[in-house]
Amino acid sequence: MNEQEAINWIHKQLKFGIKPGLDRVETLLQKVGDPHKQLKTIHVAGTNGKGSTTTFLREILQQQDFKVGAFTSPYIEIFNERISINGEPIPAKDLVKLVEQVRPICEELAGTEDGAPTEFEIITVMAFMYFVEQSVDYAIIEVGLGGRLDSTNVITPVVSVITTIGYDHIHILGDTVEEITYEKAGIIKPSTPVISGVKQVEAQNIIEKRSRSHQTSVLQLRNDFKNNIVNTNSDEECFTFECEGVKFVDIKMSMKGFHQIDNASLAIQSYLTIATIEEFPVQAESIYKGIHNAYWPGRFEMIQKGPDVILDGAHNVEAIKTLVTTVNSRYERAKVTVLCSFIQNKPINEMLSILSKNYNNIALTTFDFFNNYGYYELKEKYENGNVKVEEDWKKAYNSTLEALEADEVLVVTGSLYFISEVKKALKENN
Repeated sequence: MNEQEAINWIHKQLKFGIKPGLDRVETLLQKVGDPHKQLKTIHVAGTNGKGSTTTFLREILQQQDFKVGAFTSPYIEIFNERISINGEPIPAKDLVKLVEQVRPICEELAGTEDGAPTEFEIITVMAFMYFVEQSVDYAIIEVGLGGRLDSTNVITPVVSVITTIGYDHIHILGDTVEEITYEKAGIIKPSTPVISGVKQVEAQNIIEKRSRSHQTSVLQLRNDFKNNIVNTNSDEECFTFECEGVKFVDIKMSMKGFHQIDNASLAIQSYLTIATIEEFPVQAESIYKGIHNAYWPGRFEMIQKGPDVILDGAHNVEAIKTLVTTVNSRYERAKVTVLCSFIQNKPINEMLSILSKNYNNIALTTFDFFNNYGYYELKEKYENGNVKVEEDWKKAYNSTLEALEADEVLVVTGSLYFISEVKKALKENN
């Protein structure tokens, strides 16, 4: 088996769909020696901001010479980046070896009452196995969907992090803040501190209640730890962080957007909490360097200047609102053109409405994905004065870019799977 064959086998397991629950993953883990029980983990859940928060925390811990594994999803550039150590994707030979180890077990389980493990369950188990083999000091584990019944929720972490609560995957998690928060708060474990960035009071109350019932504490952004924006420019954000007895001033961040300051603050507070629990010294330099070095592709990522081209995987309503705020803080609205594509089961009406209220030139397009809309369906439902539907995103991208002036901007947004396809195509065309 070569690397592509291994990846193809993993993707074929997608046919088993999303099956919330822990029975299958626990059985699979038991058969490979329960690697998750041999790791020090940090669990990260939330609607938006999981990947960025994970990246910030990983970079801070790396600066202190810790070996840090990270399990994230989805991937943007290559599949292997979903399982990484110190930011380096799992090598092909290790990926192949893991697939060869788990494949016969998965085929065996397919004949049982629980059925075959899903794609995400398999990758989760492979990540645990790899991190144990490589003797990482910490493994940051990002929830795939929800939390309570997510296959990552087999761990007992050092800290649990909940970034934000928003309306995403409502067909699975529920259509109210309370229902969604209940699922996300399912990662909270007894005596494991919780770091929370959620904004809604009703969500905060549910997290507080769950934490009390599990005899643990919650540190809430803007209550127990705070940040203040110092300044912003085209290259970086600068902010101050403070919590009880600690203050760090003029922290410079390369990732763009005021929302990233919140994500960075969650990572800093998580680091401080871990340092207290694990009894290692806090190093201010680790925080400053880690935050500045952090990079997460497809999050307000500028890939060209004059005219500017920005890639941002804003795949739900909250993310679109955040993107609009960030764009409008940097550009005149009349100079902004948007190229976007969304997959099904997303509130496309509301997302397009937000974009249309802010920008006059919006191209809605399709891309190669199993859960995508068809061109004619999009054209019939959504083409109007502000929104033009394009069948070929590459042609739309090229023609739009050619027509822009040097002081204008093209914002490419929507599904992270779309951003992944765009990045891949642009990289191939250099």
